[in-house]
Amino acid sequence: MSTKINTKQIEMNEKQTLKMIIETPKTLSDEQKKAVLSGKRYVRIIAGAGTGKTETLTRRIAYLLLYHNVDPSSIVAFTFTEKAAQSMKSRIYERVKQLRGEKACNRLGEMHIGTIHGFCLRILEDYYGYGDHDVLDENQEMAFVLREGWKLGLGEGGRYAENCKNFIKSVNVVYDELIDRKKLKKKAADFCKRLESYEEILKRHRLLTFGQMVSLTVKILASNPEPIKHIQHLIVDEYQDINRAQEKLIVSIAKQANVFIVGDPRQSIYQWRGSDETCFENFVKIFPECETIFISENRRSSKHIVKIANAFADTFQRAQYKHIEPTKKCSGLCAKVEHHTPQEEAKWIISQIENYVNSGHCKYSDIAILLRSVTTSGGPFIDIMRERNIPYLVGGKVGLFRRDEARAVGKLFAWVWDDGFWIENPWKWSERTTGSELFKTGLQSWETVTGIPLSRHERKKLLEWKEKVLKGQFSNFTQIYQRLLTILGYVNLDPHNRMHAAIMANLGRFSTLLADYESSIRFGGSKPDWFSAIRGLCWYMNSYASGAYEEQPSEDIRGIDAVQIMTIHQAKGLEWPVVFIPCLVSRRFPSSKTGRSQEWFLPRNMFDVRRYEGETDDERRLFYVAITRAKDLLCLSYFKRINNSCSRSLFIESIHGLLNEADSNYNLPMIEISPSHEEKEIQTFAAGEIITYLKCPYFYRLREIWHYKPELVTPLGYGKSLHYCLRCASDMIKCGANPEQSVEKVVRDKFHLPYAGGKVREKMQEKAVNTLKKFVRKHNKDMTKIKEVEARLEFPVQRATITGKVDVILRDENDIEIRDYKTSDEVTTPEQSALQVRLYTLGLRKTGTPVTRASLAYLEEAEVQPVTVGENEVEAARKIAENCIEGILNGKFTPNPGKFCKKCDYSEICKWQKKPVVEASLIDTKVAKRRIRRAG
Repeated sequence: MSTKINTKQIEMNEKQTLKMIIETPKTLSDEQKKAVLSGKRYVRIIAGAGTGKTETLTRRIAYLLLYHNVDPSSIVAFTFTEKAAQSMKSRIYERVKQLRGEKACNRLGEMHIGTIHGFCLRILEDYYGYGDHDVLDENQEMAFVLREGWKLGLGEGGRYAENCKNFIKSVNVVYDELIDRKKLKKKAADFCKRLESYEEILKRHRLLTFGQMVSLTVKILASNPEPIKHIQHLIVDEYQDINRAQEKLIVSIAKQANVFIVGDPRQSIYQWRGSDETCFENFVKIFPECETIFISENRRSSKHIVKIANAFADTFQRAQYKHIEPTKKCSGLCAKVEHHTPQEEAKWIISQIENYVNSGHCKYSDIAILLRSVTTSGGPFIDIMRERNIPYLVGGKVGLFRRDEARAVGKLFAWVWDDGFWIENPWKWSERTTGSELFKTGLQSWETVTGIPLSRHERKKLLEWKEKVLKGQFSNFTQIYQRLLTILGYVNLDPHNRMHAAIMANLGRFSTLLADYESSIRFGGSKPDWFSAIRGLCWYMNSYASGAYEEQPSEDIRGIDAVQIMTIHQAKGLEWPVVFIPCLVSRRFPSSKTGRSQEWFLPRNMFDVRRYEGETDDERRLFYVAITRAKDLLCLSYFKRINNSCSRSLFIESIHGLLNEADSNYNLPMIEISPSHEEKEIQTFAAGEIITYLKCPYFYRLREIWHYKPELVTPLGYGKSLHYCLRCASDMIKCGANPEQSVEKVVRDKFHLPYAGGKVREKMQEKAVNTLKKFVRKHNKDMTKIKEVEARLEFPVQRATITGKVDVILRDENDIEIRDYKTSDEVTTPEQSALQVRLYTLGLRKTGTPVTRASLAYLEEAEVQPVTVGENEVEAARKIAENCIEGILNGKFTPNPGKFCKKCDYSEICKWQKKPVVEASLIDTKVAKRRIRRAG
């Protein structure tokens, strides 16, 4: 009888759980429900724009976790961007918490939710010996190839920077298309040799590129799939945007896992960088038993917008898909407007923005201006918004140098080289600014945007600064940059002022540009010749960076109410109540570059070159993405004349009869705008970020949000390398090897300092050997107790999750101890380090590991200090962390002047720092030792 009652109770609980998954917080559509509950091993979802695919994916994962009790560690979800990953993770935590309470969230961090590149990097680091490698993003890779390209023969025939770009582009084709190396060697021997040389250079410097990571992982997993055997469920978002290498990875995982993919081929817009929308159709061919489900109920846009989107989708030349269906009752407004010139168009659009905002219908942040190219079309909008003091954020890769503050410091750096120059228009290199005009216009830009006038004395200081740079009186670009900002009066900027904060953020972005360039010329221990370094920086800024660096990303400038001006590519996955799509003229949209033959280092018949070079249907899909970003008001516009007469885009022609005609002499009619609902997403913080905030909230803002970079010193990476060597030695010791011999071998083989070479490297390596041998000799018994090294964890706290890596977990009969290795207590105090260890204890206990002891190991001193981890101490650590997170999320970055100021990387540009500024000429003699210790 009892068994029958229990069985019935279980069935009732399961039904209740299922009901809540389907109905909480809003009831899913029938199509979404079918997708979430599908029992097929392979499922393909075609989800139209605005149909709630993220919520569908979220409920699917909740269904697996709560109804089928799938272990979180066996679920992997791939998203297209880290931002999308954070959004999905936030929703999953929220849904699980709603349905099962906070405790049910404790192990959710064991799921991998992130990009395919992030997943591959983790595999390479954890299983295949790449833990000592650094990853180059696309800007850093370009800077690196500019340095190494001469050795690779890329200087032949002139156009060096263009050759470097084309080389990287061609290399990525090899990686993304998984082109067979034997065939490549046969058909393009010269390029193949250059590629192999490039890979050897990367290997020597222990570097990985984004392009490399996926193909390298696919290659390794083919012979050893052990690292992916635990995956039971793979979920892939934006499947229409994957490339061939990524498809191969997914198919490899699918051999033992269930696969659930979501995409919309109508929104495939990244073919120019390798995405292949045919992978979406191939999925059915690879897995014939796959179930295909359409989700068509659009919950984003008004009826009129949906009607136009469907009509436009019908013009696609390739496969047609089921129309999206509106669920909103309101019609909204879809207008088309003709203007005489681009300037008149921009003025009219900005007047409409002011009308809607001033009337209270919406906020600035409810509005987007989407452009095919910000470089080509953004100028008039930016100029007029600046004139009218309308807050705006610029996307697109040219965004940073649309800002006066970035142009100002860029020009002043170019001015340091006597032959320096600045290109205002990338299509008119002959119209360059040089010589004293760089100085004059740079200062004009600075004074205009900041309102800080420079006196004759300060201008003289700039001349002295230039002389000191060329004489080599600074050690690195960060010193040079901070001194420049000091002379320009940076400390007079007020971070509490919204406009000043935007300026400071973009100056932080310029700091990143300098760091990207400097790291490339310093790899391997090269000492900069400052004349050559400044000349190289000038070329890097003008030939590449001016069209590559975005304005500080809007998600990092939290809470700014500003109009978004961005490219349509950047707008993918976003939505706004009001969307303007201007400049719809032929040659701009579709782009005149579409289908144009490009230069490649490999034969055109070795890959689908047409996909990379584009065709009109690619531009159609991009336009479709643009119009489906709008919720209530969509305004399409064009102009009749720029230098010569212009014809309107063929895309307007195809939906011309469905659009409301608006007159540029009048304002748009006022319609009801959907209220903005900003979901408070759960954020993820590394434990180290909590410590950074504790040191000084303003320091946190400069480093973590605005991305000001610390000084690049020769021993940088010493602590990281010591950690990695100890990790590798620990693995050998676990297998029974002699501790001291293990350390000696590993350090000889693995020790690496990115910016040290020759005798300096040898000296630091010898120091590392002695340090680690001394440590393992003194703590020999502990080394034999190591059961796990660099254990990853992620666990929930209030409004966030905290991530970290536990250096080692030691086990004996009755105890589990965690230990964190430290190379110095110079910058992080013992109390702050203890807090970090207590947070790790909290996380491990939440996820089921009953930690009983904790300690800090100071490697230099070979000392181990115990850290108390009783319930009271761990609970206090949780409260401190949550208070820090609350401060970060609420934008509380109040300076905390005190002892830490002496150790701060930004003391020269901080108005609250206590210690007087040290003259640049004295820096080496007075502070070098401290900076070397800090680098460790």
